[in-house]
Amino acid sequence: MKNKMLTLVGNRPQFIKMAPISKEIQKRGYKEIIVHSGQHYDKELNEIFFEELNLNKPDFFLKMQGTSHGQMTGNFLIQMEKLLEDLSPQSILLYGDTNTTLAGALAAIKLHIPIAHIEAGPRIYDMKTPEEINRLVTDHAAELKFCCDISSVQNLAKENIIKNVFYTGDVMLDAFNYFSQYIHTDFLKKYNLKSDAYVLMTSHRPNNTDSKESLENLINLIQHINMDVAFPLHPRTRKNLTKYNLLEKFHAIKNLSVLPSLGYIDILSLLNFCHSVITDSGGLQKEAFYAKKLCYILFHSTPWPEIHATKWQKILGCIDNVNFEIVNKNLKMNAKPSSHPSIFGIGKAATKIVNILEQKEFLN
Repeated sequence: MKNKMLTLVGNRPQFIKMAPISKEIQKRGYKEIIVHSGQHYDKELNEIFFEELNLNKPDFFLKMQGTSHGQMTGNFLIQMEKLLEDLSPQSILLYGDTNTTLAGALAAIKLHIPIAHIEAGPRIYDMKTPEEINRLVTDHAAELKFCCDISSVQNLAKENIIKNVFYTGDVMLDAFNYFSQYIHTDFLKKYNLKSDAYVLMTSHRPNNTDSKESLENLINLIQHINMDVAFPLHPRTRKNLTKYNLLEKFHAIKNLSVLPSLGYIDILSLLNFCHSVITDSGGLQKEAFYAKKLCYILFHSTPWPEIHATKWQKILGCIDNVNFEIVNKNLKMNAKPSSHPSIFGIGKAATKIVNILEQKEFLN
């Protein structure tokens, strides 16, 4: 199985990023080995994503198990190293900043397998954030770095990473543009929501969900929002709400619709008809920008400073520091900027990336 590219993914955002790239690779007749790390694995949900995104199902399912970042990464690194030795791929394609990405980068570089990193270069300059470590290691290990915005290119240059850095635009914009044709209103009636009258909210980062106090503050914030709130519940958040005996209280919030984990089309639909977004997800921040929705960040910084500069997003801080009155004031004003610049390209990132993969002989 030589002379084949191996693509490594492990969670829903990576499936979305992979979709336009994999379609382009397959269209050109190349063989792609898809490996699912199992970092976020729900059989039904994974099947929904691969089916609706029209992706080939993974060739290999691994098990990224462990209760800590170190255990997860270490256990998966052992599995990934063995798989790479067995398959001997020509190159490996990594996405984003997860523990899956970090372990894949470490395994590949030790075996001298060339790495291409999609969504290279974002920085928040907070070394206490696990994703920041993952980004740094992967960017320095990768031979090809594909950046979705100019700020990411500049961040890499500050670290003396200049060679083989490419501004290509964002593959998530490719996916957003293509799959937006399938948005629907079915969920509005199902969850008793009205168009432009609810806030789409998500939260899963450790800063907001790992302590009882933070989860109680999250509940208080939702209760104080003067609008309905639609909240797709992340497995991590559900686990911690259960751990601190707060899940029942969470479900009992009067203005809250707790949604199950959703497929990509449902998320796009939910986003399209919402009033605005409150989130700590880096991916949803970009998607909110693409949908021209104001986005409020439940974190102390953003990996996408160019969005912040346009005023399409505002930083609220982590949940323990959020001012409820300011949140409601912003929601009431709903002051959308008049301009919407093309920060992340024009939706042709996949073509540019695969062109470069061909030129650099990562595919043949």
